[in-house]
Amino acid sequence: MLRLRALVLPVIALALIAGCGGGIKEKDMDEAQARIDQLKAKGVPDDKVSTPRVHLYSAREHFGKNNKALAKKEMESMEAGLLEAEKFYSEQVATLGPKIEAAKSKAQTEKSSLSGHQVKKIDSLVRIVDSFKTMDWLLQANSKADELVALLPYLKEDEAKSTRIRRQIPGEWVFEDRAKSVEHKDVNALTRKVFRFQPGNKVHLTESKKGQSGPYLREDWEFNSWGTYDFRGDTIMLQISRFQALRQMFTRIHMVDGKPVWKDEPGPTYDSAITDGSQDRHVTFEDLKADFKKVR
Repeated sequence: MLRLRALVLPVIALALIAGCGGGIKEKDMDEAQARIDQLKAKGVPDDKVSTPRVHLYSAREHFGKNNKALAKKEMESMEAGLLEAEKFYSEQVATLGPKIEAAKSKAQTEKSSLSGHQVKKIDSLVRIVDSFKTMDWLLQANSKADELVALLPYLKEDEAKSTRIRRQIPGEWVFEDRAKSVEHKDVNALTRKVFRFQPGNKVHLTESKKGQSGPYLREDWEFNSWGTYDFRGDTIMLQISRFQALRQMFTRIHMVDGKPVWKDEPGPTYDSAITDGSQDRHVTFEDLKADFKKVR
């Protein structure tokens, strides 16, 4: 009944336009524009609203030149085209509600066998679908629901990959790399990273570098990170919630009176809570195995 009423109102508007002679007002054109904008916002394709939009533009042009008869004619054509676009939307949305709910139900069923980022991806898309539904943007909601259903097989594949590596990750993984140079014998710097994957999906990272890393640079720094980890397929996702700069010392050569002099350039030390995801990172299991050695 409500949908029928929504269609009847524009018909009345068309009758008023047809019967009021040259009585077109700027308010009429503004209201027509608002209806076009509403259809666009709800996801009606451009080809369905382009004709009424062109007629409305012409009506404004004639109205501005005080050509009321031509403006009235364009408004009648605009209204007819707009009614077609609104009919298209009504016919589309009549079947979308059940279809969207069926997609969400399928996703929720599949979610029960998933974990980690696979679950987060489903929850994220469902929130978008529900948001569009709340705004009565059912075409967009349906598009996202289709995307959700299409994604489910890939999420199941990612879950299988996660299951294969999940038990191999916990423990301490160490990476070490020593920089040396044939041309510059003084270059000798050790980069060390320790990734500790702990119970409860907690992670602690220690990363440091110490020594002369180039002919004109010495480094001595250490950073610590704390957070949680989870899996997206065979990729380990690290969500960092705390970051600490334990020390930052850079020493560079400067020319003083024509002579090279080493000067310290200390950086700040700090210990900060991270809430914006700026320190988040990820590493594939293959890269972890290739670059790190599991020591315990």
